[in-house]
Amino acid sequence: MKTLQKALLVLFMAAAVVACKKDDDGGDDPSGGTGSFTAKVDGSTFTGIEGTVVAQVTSNGGGEVLAISGGTNASENLQMIVQGFDGEGSYNLNFTSIGTYSYLPDPSNPDPNTVVVYTTVGDAQSNNGEVNVSSYDGTTIKGTFSFTGFNLDDNADTVSVTEGEFNIEVTNN
Repeated sequence: MKTLQKALLVLFMAAAVVACKKDDDGGDDPSGGTGSFTAKVDGSTFTGIEGTVVAQVTSNGGGEVLAISGGTNASENLQMIVQGFDGEGSYNLNFTSIGTYSYLPDPSNPDPNTVVVYTTVGDAQSNNGEVNVSSYDGTTIKGTFSFTGFNLDDNADTVSVTEGEFNIEVTNN
């Protein structure tokens, strides 16, 4: 189980780095109506900052994958990866389509080994959240999300992500 947890952590961190790099190449313009990413994490407001809010649609052998993410000045990150993305509709978050919330307990220490990660993988048999895409035109994606995340190091420790909303320019790969 620890090997799976470490592999997931590396996957999420790599996806976040790639997502941020793509955004740095052109950026979103939140004041233009795209690039917004907000939620409540255990009741506290999470607002993705410019330069971290990204949506990517990537084609793979099995269809398309949607990745949506955003970060805060407090070294927090929210991300959803939806396998089998095919446009507007509802997508369950579970073991294959994943939602994550992560943070650095001490932002002055960027050591990736200290990152605390919560994910919807907790119970492989259950759906632990949902992404609802209300609008997708190939350029912009809008919708809502919510999920329960399970701490990779302590499955009994959970976080509740609610009232999630996004309106983001899409990068197609």
